[in-house]
Amino acid sequence: MAIRWDSKLKSETRAVVKSFNAKIKRLEAKGVSSALLPDRISSKEIRQGILNRRDLRKRLAQLSDFTSAGIPEKTEGGLIATPQMIIYREGEANRAIEQLRKEHEKIASIETRYPMMKSDWQNTLEAKMEYLSRDITKMDMRQINIFNKNLFTAEQKTMQDANFYKNFNKMLFYNAYKAGLPPDLMSRITGKISKLTPQQLLELYATDPAFAGVKDTYELGKIESAGKSDQEVEESYERLDARLDELIASTLVNQ
Repeated sequence: MAIRWDSKLKSETRAVVKSFNAKIKRLEAKGVSSALLPDRISSKEIRQGILNRRDLRKRLAQLSDFTSAGIPEKTEGGLIATPQMIIYREGEANRAIEQLRKEHEKIASIETRYPMMKSDWQNTLEAKMEYLSRDITKMDMRQINIFNKNLFTAEQKTMQDANFYKNFNKMLFYNAYKAGLPPDLMSRITGKISKLTPQQLLELYATDPAFAGVKDTYELGKIESAGKSDQEVEESYERLDARLDELIASTLVNQ
């Protein structure tokens, strides 16, 4: 069920978030291991990252549980944490694993002319899921830091995807400016890309040859001695333009 953000729900969310952030501050003052503490969040991140009422209720309950009292103790791995901190991080890990599993399933269904690239991405997702499944009470500081790099909340992932989308367009215009590409070509491409969700764009960026060609052009273009010719750049953009037509006409865009 979609969320109707009325004043009452906004006020409740702000109160839960405020208590959550205050709890983090108190735990920091008690000397708990900072690597185990979650990042502070904002009500805005909640509203942007959670799209249905059921998930919102689960998220607010998780934040409230973290805020409840707890005595800091040393874990088997030598870090200081409260039981609530451990439960919270395990909950984050479980949500991240579920998201990674869905992403893995999507990748498995994608047809690509670059099976090695697809396999590498699947292996990366599997490694992330395996690491997030480990017992964090047995981890030392180095292992927790690796754990944290593989962990994204729903709010953080939504914002990361959106930033990737913006950065992809910046990359497009960087290449176009250097090669003096026709404005109408750029207008067509950016208009078509706007019909893709950030998640679809991420998948295509990692698996589709037309998208990889633009990425390669950008990376080479930053090295003056290895830059592609303007004609080669334009050809890579024309391939991307044609590929976008195929995607928009396919069921991928409508999934």
